[in-house]
Amino acid sequence: MKVAVCYEPKKPLVIEERPVPEIGEEEVLIKVHYCGVCHSDLHIVDGDWADWVSYPTIPGHEVVGIAVKVGSKVKNVKEGDPVGVPWLYSSCEVCDYCVEGEEPLCPNHEITGITKQGGYAEYMVAHGRFVAKIPEKLDLAYAAPLFCAGLTVYSALRHMEVKPDDLVAVQGVGGLGHLAIQYAKAMGAKVVAISHSSNKKETALSLGADYFIDTSTSDPAEELKKLGGADIIISTVFDSKAIQPLISGLAPKGRLCVVGAASEPLLVSPFELLAKRLVITGSAIGGRKLLRETLEFSADLGIKPLVEIFPFEQVNEVLDRLRKGNINLRAVLKMV
Repeated sequence: MKVAVCYEPKKPLVIEERPVPEIGEEEVLIKVHYCGVCHSDLHIVDGDWADWVSYPTIPGHEVVGIAVKVGSKVKNVKEGDPVGVPWLYSSCEVCDYCVEGEEPLCPNHEITGITKQGGYAEYMVAHGRFVAKIPEKLDLAYAAPLFCAGLTVYSALRHMEVKPDDLVAVQGVGGLGHLAIQYAKAMGAKVVAISHSSNKKETALSLGADYFIDTSTSDPAEELKKLGGADIIISTVFDSKAIQPLISGLAPKGRLCVVGAASEPLLVSPFELLAKRLVITGSAIGGRKLLRETLEFSADLGIKPLVEIFPFEQVNEVLDRLRKGNINLRAVLKMV
């Protein structure tokens, strides 16, 4: 089988032939049809997370395909089922976090493409209890980004307990933000899209946003205040300096949830926090329960990402385009 291997940071992936792996009694062999290309993959390939990654590694954690071999102890899927693998490869399943359904917080969880081999391959071995069946209504190519981008923003909105008619602002109309707009709208919220790119307005409105704020021409906090203040802000950007001004645009008891992994500190006024009883938090991916919800919610309501599909052999070109911000929202590699 063909695989794309990251042998060391800051080097192109090497496409090579390897034997199709064998599976254990609790594992599933997946014939990969599609694998999404996430910004996290760039952090792996470019060495930003070098202390965390087990090199050499096969990246890819938005994996979808068909289960072609199932271990004897796997009960939740069978051969021929369309399945997928997310960022969370597995967890201990017995700690307090796992029992609560918060497996991503498990201190012993494994990560697809980082501590376990990922989906930039024609076949992949997955932990049987952590693969997810894909609803029939979902096209596999469009299902792939839901296993990370979709799950990440859906989880954030669920943790923020969105209510009908809440004013939900989504900062960033990119790979995560364009899905957050759709989910928030489907949950009954009034949605504000916030972007520094005026050319994202048409896309945001077509996906369900009720308002669009262009930060290159206006103060986003002031614009949010004109709308009564945001009950919830989901920030998908990677720039703390862009996130910080939005805090004063929150309504009393408003909540800011950060899902973009910005590296710089976020400066917050304690007075503003206590005066308006604000909540600032973060959210990353989700466990098995929320993954199933994400897939079912997307299938039932017709929510899907906007994707560009590329042949597997172009993986290095796709990563380079992603570095340059030259991908239209979400890239997906086609394996078959």
